[in-house]
Amino acid sequence: MSHSGFKPKYRYQLHNTGESSAKYGDCEICGRHASEVWFQTEERTYAPLPGETGPFWTHEGCVDLFGHKKCLLSKQRNRRTRR
Repeated sequence: MSHSGFKPKYRYQLHNTGESSAKYGDCEICGRHASEVWFQTEERTYAPLPGETGPFWTHEGCVDLFGHKKCLLSKQRNRRTRR
């Protein structure tokens, strides 16, 4: 069900695996070797049904990735960049 005007918010968790690309493979963003591989999970809000209060979080339609921390941060939606 689509709710007109609803814009989801995203949140992320980053975890250092303590391992390199030798165990987890190359960075899923840039394709290069990573001496320190990070794992990023993504969740988003969804529009509540009438009468529900939120926010409610889901993993549906989200992407989890392995790679360099900097590469993973660059893929976060709604992320503000520093100037």
